[in-house]
Amino acid sequence: MDIITILIIVCGIFVGWTIGTNDAANCMGTAVGAGLTSYRKAVWIVAFMALLGAVISGRAVAKTMGKGIVDASAIPLISILAVLIAAGLYVTIMTFLSLPVSTSQAVMGGIAGMGLILGVNVKWFTLSKIFLLGFVTPILALVFSYILYKLYARIVVLKPFLFIERFLGWAVLLSGAFLAYSMGANNLGNSMGLVTGSNILGMFSACVIGGIAMGFGSVTLGIRVMKTISTRITELSAHGAFAAQAGSAIAIYILSVFGVPTSTSFGIVGGVAGVGLVKGIGALQKDTLKRILSGWIMTPIATAVLAIIVFKIIEVFV
Repeated sequence: MDIITILIIVCGIFVGWTIGTNDAANCMGTAVGAGLTSYRKAVWIVAFMALLGAVISGRAVAKTMGKGIVDASAIPLISILAVLIAAGLYVTIMTFLSLPVSTSQAVMGGIAGMGLILGVNVKWFTLSKIFLLGFVTPILALVFSYILYKLYARIVVLKPFLFIERFLGWAVLLSGAFLAYSMGANNLGNSMGLVTGSNILGMFSACVIGGIAMGFGSVTLGIRVMKTISTRITELSAHGAFAAQAGSAIAIYILSVFGVPTSTSFGIVGGVAGVGLVKGIGALQKDTLKRILSGWIMTPIATAVLAIIVFKIIEVFV
Protein backbone atom coordinates (compact mmCIF):
# COMPACT_ATOMS: atom_id res chain seq x y z
CA MET A 1 0.00 0.00 0.00
CA ASP A 2 1.64 3.26 -1.13
CA ILE A 3 1.72 6.54 0.78
CA ILE A 4 -1.09 8.18 -1.24
CA THR A 5 -3.43 5.26 -0.55
CA ILE A 6 -2.64 5.40 3.17
CA LEU A 7 -3.22 9.16 3.21
CA ILE A 8 -6.61 8.74 1.50
CA ILE A 9 -7.72 6.30 4.22
CA VAL A 10 -6.42 8.65 6.93
CA CYS A 11 -8.22 11.62 5.35
CA GLY A 12 -11.43 9.59 5.05
CA ILE A 13 -11.14 8.95 8.79
CA PHE A 14 -10.47 12.68 9.30
CA VAL A 15 -13.66 13.59 7.42
CA GLY A 16 -15.58 11.03 9.50
CA TRP A 17 -14.19 12.64 12.65
CA THR A 18 -15.26 16.12 11.48
CA ILE A 19 -18.77 14.79 10.77
CA GLY A 20 -18.98 13.57 14.36
CA THR A 21 -17.72 16.88 15.74
CA ASN A 22 -20.21 18.94 13.74
CA ASP A 23 -23.25 16.66 13.55
CA ALA A 24 -23.42 15.35 17.13
CA ALA A 25 -25.18 18.62 17.90
CA ASN A 26 -27.80 17.93 15.26
CA CYS A 27 -28.77 14.66 16.92
CA MET A 28 -28.90 15.51 20.62
CA GLY A 29 -28.49 19.28 20.89
CA THR A 30 -32.22 19.80 21.27
CA ALA A 31 -32.42 17.18 24.06
CA VAL A 32 -29.62 18.97 25.91
CA GLY A 33 -31.32 22.32 25.33
CA ALA A 34 -34.51 20.95 26.87
CA GLY A 35 -32.56 19.82 29.98
CA LEU A 36 -33.20 16.10 29.43
CA THR A 37 -29.58 14.95 29.33
CA SER A 38 -26.06 16.28 29.81
CA TYR A 39 -23.65 17.17 27.01
CA ARG A 40 -21.38 14.27 27.98
CA LYS A 41 -24.11 11.61 27.89
CA ALA A 42 -25.47 13.04 24.66
CA VAL A 43 -22.22 12.72 22.70
CA TRP A 44 -21.76 9.09 23.80
CA ILE A 45 -25.28 8.20 22.65
CA VAL A 46 -24.54 9.83 19.30
CA ALA A 47 -21.22 7.99 19.00
CA PHE A 48 -22.78 4.56 19.50
CA MET A 49 -25.81 5.12 17.27
CA ALA A 50 -23.77 6.71 14.47
CA LEU A 51 -21.55 3.62 14.39
CA LEU A 52 -24.63 1.39 14.15
CA GLY A 53 -26.13 3.52 11.38
CA ALA A 54 -22.91 3.47 9.36
CA VAL A 55 -22.44 -0.30 9.63
CA ILE A 56 -26.07 -1.34 9.10
CA SER A 57 -27.42 1.27 6.68
CA GLY A 58 -24.47 3.24 5.29
CA ARG A 59 -23.96 1.40 2.00
CA ALA A 60 -26.57 3.16 -0.17
CA VAL A 61 -25.21 6.69 0.22
CA ALA A 62 -21.59 5.44 0.13
CA LYS A 63 -22.28 3.97 -3.32
CA THR A 64 -23.79 7.26 -4.50
CA MET A 65 -20.76 9.26 -3.34
CA GLY A 66 -18.27 6.71 -4.67
CA LYS A 67 -19.79 6.01 -8.09
CA GLY A 68 -22.98 8.01 -8.59
CA ILE A 69 -21.43 11.48 -9.00
CA VAL A 70 -18.01 10.55 -10.31
CA ASP A 71 -16.38 7.14 -10.72
CA ALA A 72 -13.73 7.36 -8.02
CA SER A 73 -11.78 4.48 -9.58
CA ALA A 74 -11.36 6.48 -12.81
CA ILE A 75 -9.85 9.67 -11.34
CA PRO A 76 -6.34 10.32 -9.96
CA LEU A 77 -5.88 9.25 -6.36
CA ILE A 78 -4.41 12.64 -5.47
CA SER A 79 -7.69 14.29 -6.52
CA ILE A 80 -9.58 12.08 -4.03
CA LEU A 81 -7.03 13.05 -1.39
CA ALA A 82 -7.53 16.75 -2.20
CA VAL A 83 -11.34 16.47 -1.89
CA LEU A 84 -11.15 14.74 1.50
CA ILE A 85 -8.56 17.17 2.89
CA ALA A 86 -10.59 20.19 1.71
CA ALA A 87 -13.86 18.88 3.13
CA GLY A 88 -12.27 17.90 6.44
CA LEU A 89 -10.51 21.25 6.90
CA TYR A 90 -13.60 23.27 6.04
CA VAL A 91 -15.91 21.39 8.41
CA THR A 92 -13.31 21.60 11.18
CA ILE A 93 -13.11 25.38 10.76
CA MET A 94 -16.90 25.69 10.86
CA THR A 95 -17.00 23.51 13.98
CA PHE A 96 -14.60 25.85 15.79
CA LEU A 97 -16.89 28.71 14.73
CA SER A 98 -19.77 26.70 16.31
CA LEU A 99 -21.68 26.62 13.00
CA PRO A 100 -23.52 23.52 11.71
CA VAL A 101 -22.66 22.90 8.04
CA SER A 102 -23.27 20.18 5.48
CA THR A 103 -20.43 17.69 5.04
CA SER A 104 -22.30 16.33 2.00
CA GLN A 105 -22.08 19.73 0.36
CA ALA A 106 -18.44 20.05 1.38
CA VAL A 107 -17.52 16.76 -0.33
CA MET A 108 -19.65 17.50 -3.39
CA GLY A 109 -18.09 20.96 -3.67
CA GLY A 110 -14.64 19.35 -3.62
CA ILE A 111 -15.68 16.87 -6.32
CA ALA A 112 -17.01 19.74 -8.46
CA GLY A 113 -13.71 21.58 -8.05
CA MET A 114 -11.78 18.53 -9.25
CA GLY A 115 -14.17 18.12 -12.16
CA LEU A 116 -13.51 21.67 -13.30
CA ILE A 117 -9.72 21.44 -13.34
CA LEU A 118 -9.30 17.82 -14.45
CA GLY A 119 -12.08 17.62 -17.02
CA VAL A 120 -13.19 14.24 -15.62
CA ASN A 121 -16.61 12.76 -16.24
CA VAL A 122 -18.55 14.32 -13.38
CA LYS A 123 -22.29 13.67 -13.56
CA TRP A 124 -23.24 17.31 -13.23
CA PHE A 125 -26.99 16.70 -13.48
CA THR A 126 -26.86 14.18 -10.63
CA LEU A 127 -24.64 16.50 -8.60
CA SER A 128 -27.04 19.42 -9.12
CA LYS A 129 -30.06 17.26 -8.25
CA ILE A 130 -28.46 16.05 -5.00
CA PHE A 131 -27.42 19.61 -4.13
CA LEU A 132 -30.98 20.87 -4.59
CA LEU A 133 -32.45 17.91 -2.71
CA GLY A 134 -30.27 18.97 0.22
CA PHE A 135 -32.39 22.09 0.55
CA VAL A 136 -35.55 19.96 0.50
CA THR A 137 -34.31 18.33 3.73
CA PRO A 138 -34.99 21.28 6.08
CA ILE A 139 -38.40 21.79 4.48
CA LEU A 140 -39.36 18.14 5.04
CA ALA A 141 -38.00 18.27 8.59
CA LEU A 142 -39.87 21.51 9.26
CA VAL A 143 -43.15 19.99 8.07
CA PHE A 144 -42.72 16.72 10.02
CA SER A 145 -41.67 18.56 13.18
CA TYR A 146 -44.56 21.01 12.95
CA ILE A 147 -47.05 18.13 12.55
CA LEU A 148 -45.54 16.11 15.44
CA TYR A 149 -45.61 19.14 17.72
CA LYS A 150 -49.28 19.74 16.92
CA LEU A 151 -50.12 16.04 17.42
CA TYR A 152 -48.50 16.11 20.85
CA ALA A 153 -50.67 19.06 21.83
CA ARG A 154 -53.78 17.06 20.91
CA ILE A 155 -52.61 13.91 22.75
CA VAL A 156 -52.02 15.86 25.96
CA VAL A 157 -55.68 16.84 25.98
CA LEU A 158 -56.74 13.17 25.81
CA LYS A 159 -54.26 11.57 28.26
CA PRO A 160 -53.20 12.37 31.83
CA PHE A 161 -50.45 14.97 31.65
CA LEU A 162 -48.02 13.20 34.03
CA PHE A 163 -48.18 9.98 31.98
CA ILE A 164 -47.34 11.91 28.82
CA GLU A 165 -44.47 13.75 30.52
CA ARG A 166 -42.88 10.49 31.74
CA PHE A 167 -43.09 9.03 28.25
CA LEU A 168 -41.85 12.22 26.65
CA GLY A 169 -38.43 12.19 28.30
CA TRP A 170 -37.68 8.78 26.79
CA ALA A 171 -39.22 9.80 23.46
CA VAL A 172 -36.83 12.75 23.17
CA LEU A 173 -33.78 10.57 23.86
CA LEU A 174 -34.98 7.84 21.49
CA SER A 175 -35.70 10.32 18.70
CA GLY A 176 -32.20 11.77 19.16
CA ALA A 177 -30.74 8.28 18.99
CA PHE A 178 -32.71 7.58 15.80
CA LEU A 179 -31.41 10.82 14.30
CA ALA A 180 -27.84 9.79 15.22
CA TYR A 181 -28.44 6.44 13.50
CA SER A 182 -29.71 8.24 10.40
CA MET A 183 -26.71 10.57 10.54
CA GLY A 184 -24.34 7.60 10.53
CA ALA A 185 -26.23 5.97 7.66
CA ASN A 186 -26.23 9.10 5.50
CA ASN A 187 -22.84 10.58 6.30
CA LEU A 188 -20.80 7.40 5.98
CA GLY A 189 -20.77 8.16 2.25
CA ASN A 190 -19.15 11.54 2.84
CA SER A 191 -16.17 10.08 4.67
CA MET A 192 -15.76 6.74 2.92
CA GLY A 193 -17.71 6.89 -0.36
CA LEU A 194 -14.70 7.96 -2.43
CA VAL A 195 -12.49 5.49 -0.55
CA THR A 196 -14.73 2.54 -1.42
CA GLY A 197 -15.43 3.89 -4.90
CA SER A 198 -11.71 3.88 -5.67
CA ASN A 199 -11.51 0.24 -4.43
CA ILE A 200 -9.06 1.11 -1.65
CA LEU A 201 -11.26 -0.45 1.04
CA GLY A 202 -14.12 -2.95 0.95
CA MET A 203 -17.56 -1.68 1.90
CA PHE A 204 -17.83 -3.41 5.30
CA SER A 205 -14.37 -2.26 6.43
CA ALA A 206 -15.16 1.28 5.31
CA CYS A 207 -18.49 1.26 7.20
CA VAL A 208 -16.82 0.15 10.44
CA ILE A 209 -13.88 2.57 10.15
CA GLY A 210 -16.09 5.49 9.12
CA GLY A 211 -18.57 4.76 11.92
CA ILE A 212 -15.83 4.67 14.54
CA ALA A 213 -14.39 7.94 13.20
CA MET A 214 -17.78 9.68 13.45
CA GLY A 215 -18.24 8.37 16.98
CA PHE A 216 -14.80 9.61 18.03
CA GLY A 217 -15.56 13.04 16.59
CA SER A 218 -18.75 13.18 18.61
CA VAL A 219 -17.06 12.53 21.95
CA THR A 220 -14.10 14.85 21.33
CA LEU A 221 -15.50 18.12 19.93
CA GLY A 222 -19.23 17.50 19.54
CA ILE A 223 -20.14 19.81 22.41
CA ARG A 224 -19.15 23.02 20.57
CA VAL A 225 -21.86 23.03 17.88
CA MET A 226 -24.29 21.36 20.31
CA LYS A 227 -24.46 24.64 22.23
CA THR A 228 -25.57 26.49 19.08
CA ILE A 229 -28.32 23.98 18.27
CA SER A 230 -29.49 23.57 21.86
CA THR A 231 -30.25 27.19 22.72
CA ARG A 232 -29.43 29.69 19.96
CA ILE A 233 -32.14 29.10 17.33
CA THR A 234 -35.21 28.96 19.57
CA GLU A 235 -35.90 27.94 23.15
CA LEU A 236 -37.17 24.35 23.29
CA SER A 237 -39.39 22.49 25.72
CA ALA A 238 -39.17 18.71 26.02
CA HIS A 239 -41.98 18.13 23.53
CA GLY A 240 -40.42 20.69 21.19
CA ALA A 241 -37.13 18.79 21.33
CA PHE A 242 -38.93 15.54 20.54
CA ALA A 243 -40.76 17.04 17.55
CA ALA A 244 -37.59 18.64 16.15
CA GLN A 245 -35.47 15.50 16.47
CA ALA A 246 -38.11 13.04 15.29
CA GLY A 247 -39.11 15.20 12.32
CA SER A 248 -35.48 15.58 11.30
CA ALA A 249 -34.77 11.86 11.73
CA ILE A 250 -37.71 10.90 9.51
CA ALA A 251 -36.58 13.26 6.75
CA ILE A 252 -32.93 12.12 6.87
CA TYR A 253 -33.78 8.42 7.04
CA ILE A 254 -36.14 8.58 4.05
CA LEU A 255 -33.43 10.20 1.92
CA SER A 256 -30.81 7.73 3.20
CA VAL A 257 -32.92 4.75 2.09
CA PHE A 258 -32.95 6.19 -1.43
CA GLY A 259 -29.19 6.78 -1.38
CA VAL A 260 -29.48 10.58 -1.42
CA PRO A 261 -26.63 12.33 0.44
CA THR A 262 -28.05 15.07 2.62
CA SER A 263 -27.24 16.92 5.80
CA THR A 264 -28.34 16.36 9.37
CA SER A 265 -27.49 20.04 9.82
CA PHE A 266 -30.15 20.92 7.26
CA GLY A 267 -32.54 18.49 8.95
CA ILE A 268 -32.25 19.62 12.54
CA VAL A 269 -32.25 23.32 11.72
CA GLY A 270 -35.45 22.75 9.74
CA GLY A 271 -36.87 20.70 12.62
CA VAL A 272 -36.07 23.33 15.24
CA ALA A 273 -37.45 26.05 12.97
CA GLY A 274 -40.65 24.02 12.52
CA VAL A 275 -41.14 23.92 16.28
CA GLY A 276 -40.38 27.62 16.49
CA LEU A 277 -43.03 28.39 13.88
CA VAL A 278 -45.70 26.81 16.11
CA LYS A 279 -44.96 29.57 18.59
CA GLY A 280 -44.86 32.19 15.84
CA ILE A 281 -42.08 33.42 13.62
CA GLY A 282 -41.00 35.88 16.31
CA ALA A 283 -39.73 32.93 18.39
CA LEU A 284 -36.99 32.22 15.85
CA GLN A 285 -33.60 33.83 16.38
CA LYS A 286 -33.17 35.17 12.87
CA ASP A 287 -29.54 36.28 13.22
CA THR A 288 -28.47 32.73 14.05
CA LEU A 289 -30.50 31.33 11.14
CA LYS A 290 -28.90 33.86 8.76
CA ARG A 291 -25.41 32.84 9.88
CA ILE A 292 -26.25 29.16 9.37
CA LEU A 293 -27.79 29.80 5.94
CA SER A 294 -24.80 31.82 4.78
CA GLY A 295 -22.56 28.93 5.84
CA TRP A 296 -24.64 26.51 3.78
CA ILE A 297 -24.39 28.69 0.67
CA MET A 298 -20.64 29.20 1.10
CA THR A 299 -19.83 25.53 1.70
CA PRO A 300 -19.71 24.06 -1.84
CA ILE A 301 -18.00 27.13 -3.26
CA ALA A 302 -15.40 27.29 -0.50
CA THR A 303 -14.59 23.58 -0.64
CA ALA A 304 -14.38 23.59 -4.45
CA VAL A 305 -11.77 26.36 -4.28
CA LEU A 306 -9.98 24.74 -1.34
CA ALA A 307 -9.86 21.35 -3.09
CA ILE A 308 -8.26 22.94 -6.15
CA ILE A 309 -5.63 24.68 -3.98
CA VAL A 310 -4.86 21.47 -2.08
CA PHE A 311 -4.64 19.51 -5.35
CA LYS A 312 -2.12 21.97 -6.79
CA ILE A 313 -0.03 21.81 -3.61
CA ILE A 314 -0.02 17.98 -3.63
CA GLU A 315 0.99 17.99 -7.32
CA VAL A 316 4.16 19.89 -6.42
CA PHE A 317 5.29 17.10 -4.08
CA VAL A 318 4.12 14.04 -6.05
